[in-house]
Amino acid sequence: MLTIDQTVQLIAIMLFAGLTLFAWLGWNQVQTASRLPYFALRRQRLAGGWRLILLAAILGVAALSAQFFGRQAAYAIVPPTPSATATASITPTASITAVPSITPTSSITPIPPITATPTVTGTPVLPERITVLFRETVTPQPDALLSSLEVAARLDNFNRAIEPQASFVLPSGRLFAAFTYDFLQDGVRWSAIWYRGDQIVCLETQPWDGGSGGYGYTECEPELGWQPGSYEIQIFLGETWKVSGRFEVLDGTETPVPTMTAEPTN
Repeated sequence: MLTIDQTVQLIAIMLFAGLTLFAWLGWNQVQTASRLPYFALRRQRLAGGWRLILLAAILGVAALSAQFFGRQAAYAIVPPTPSATATASITPTASITAVPSITPTSSITPIPPITATPTVTGTPVLPERITVLFRETVTPQPDALLSSLEVAARLDNFNRAIEPQASFVLPSGRLFAAFTYDFLQDGVRWSAIWYRGDQIVCLETQPWDGGSGGYGYTECEPELGWQPGSYEIQIFLGETWKVSGRFEVLDGTETPVPTMTAEPTN
């Protein structure tokens, strides 16, 4: 079955063919009329030839109109209905299944040395002096996910920890706690608190602007420098605790925990 475009093109071709045929017939009659001996027959043949040429001209105009304006006229009379290919453009919703690319949460499971599900009794609670800063109305989604934390002195271009460790010998600069995340939403208040014992050494709290999934991090460089001891990082979405991580800062006389190697992720 022909489409509207194919039908308009076929009509234009037929009109051009008619133009050629009638122009040739008309011109042929005009040429042969001059050879007729009788005036009445010559005049009749000439009139017939010019009529054919005029008809060819009309067909030419019609052919050009069909070629350049036929589709618009056809679509005005018969509005096109959505083709099945339109549904294919909706199917990219299936491409959202690329979310499994965030499932490196499972591949990051080799982080157990730093996985610091809290050692303190009970669930960590956001300090009240931080909650008074909240002004956002966006509520975190209950299925928002954050992976275990990897603490390192450097990050790569994708915000992934380079040579994460469970202990550091008096680091001289800042440290990073890297993680993967999924099902987050921009505008949600997130907070990262770095503790040494029960003392807060670094605090980061702001509306989230990193999109729904990917690699993220929090960083810390205490004003008084790193002191030997046990440190804990707690991350909250809104007022809900999501993940914690622990690491040690050594004074140089203790043996550091060997460097961890995490499996590469896509």
